[in-house]
Amino acid sequence: MQNNRAGWAQIDITPPLGLPMGGRGSRFTPGAAVLDPLLAQALVLEDETGRRMLWVSMDMIGMSYHATAEFRYELMAATGIPFDAIVINASHTHSGPMTGFEGYATLQPKPEQMQVYETGLIAKTVRMAHEAIARLAPAKVSVHRGLSDIGINRRRRDPAGQMGMGPDPAGFYNRDLWLLDVVAGDARSIIFSYGCHPVLVYGYAYDSISADWPGVCRNRLQEALGRNVQAQFIQGLAGNVRPRQVADLDQGIFRKPTTAQDHMAAGAQLADDVLSALGTGGEALDLELAAVAGFALAPRDLDKAPPLEHWQELAASGDELNRNVGAYWVERIVSGLPPMPVVPWSIGLMRLAKGHQIAWMSGEPLAEWLRNLREWLDDDGLVAWGYCQDGRCYMPTDEIIPEGGYEVGPSNTYNKSGPTPFAVGINKAAREAFLKLAEQIKIS
Repeated sequence: MQNNRAGWAQIDITPPLGLPMGGRGSRFTPGAAVLDPLLAQALVLEDETGRRMLWVSMDMIGMSYHATAEFRYELMAATGIPFDAIVINASHTHSGPMTGFEGYATLQPKPEQMQVYETGLIAKTVRMAHEAIARLAPAKVSVHRGLSDIGINRRRRDPAGQMGMGPDPAGFYNRDLWLLDVVAGDARSIIFSYGCHPVLVYGYAYDSISADWPGVCRNRLQEALGRNVQAQFIQGLAGNVRPRQVADLDQGIFRKPTTAQDHMAAGAQLADDVLSALGTGGEALDLELAAVAGFALAPRDLDKAPPLEHWQELAASGDELNRNVGAYWVERIVSGLPPMPVVPWSIGLMRLAKGHQIAWMSGEPLAEWLRNLREWLDDDGLVAWGYCQDGRCYMPTDEIIPEGGYEVGPSNTYNKSGPTPFAVGINKAAREAFLKLAEQIKIS
């Protein structure tokens, strides 16, 4: 017999116009219009012993660990929920504000209006968590699993053999669609997780604010299931996964969206897949909550650090992104600060019930991490989330590093934790860190 309790809430976090947009590196494109609102949503779970867990989902590109640590500290102080049991997940929409500003490789100061926006988010998020706790009620909790093909691997070799960005139908991506169905009286919360980049809206509306296809999917689910349903999206391992909707397999390219049709179609398809999974029956859970977290020290390959002259050339570029990135690394090198040898990679492991675990990772983990995690933790049903606590920095596996490509090389220069690629050995660091967490969660 289930002795679970749950409560949930949501708030509008649409930013004021004029803030720089996220998902563009160190480019400063001000938001000029709102296509649809951005949301933050919270779910609180409680087991029969009184242990609680809090999941916060936000329509944003991601935040820095420093920012989410402050969020989680304030939430812990206000709710009594342990720090490690609080997860902040970013949908990674490329049509939200440039949150996580502190991590971008730029000498530009953080806009004051951005600081005001993020500070206000903390208070609003705490109030949302309090509202979710106030609504705690006996709940039936069940897990459902389905499949979706809205994503496709985006790493494809060009005719010259160089790894570029194009749809690869043979490349790995995670088709798994994971759902948590929570029913409390006549209210219902559907939490759904899938890994795919929300990058369709900014293809046709570059300076417009939107939740992209996750927002469409939420709305479709609410239309199908009723207005008393909260549909909450949690982003999975999407680092090298892009919407299949814009994949031109004949040309080997992703075409540029020109209208809203593409993100509407992708969101509608995922909603249909969620509804199909809900209709196949699920497994009822007696919650037995536990959460642990830590860091894996992911090594950088310092032998591949570009020379000062490379950054000086970029700093003199007419391109805004190159100019900002080049100027940052010039100043850092001239000041005597070396590249970082390791990146502290925030990770965690949660248990919902016996046989039901969720691993989460910060940054933008590539889809292949799921196979590794399931093998290392000996759990074929393990669920994995990315973009948790910190939404910046692509995280490739050892097997992908020698292939090169955007996620392995150039993207690292846009973050202050760069500029060099990760070194082979990142698998070992992650494996040891997760095995340590697995032992801790057994004890708890």
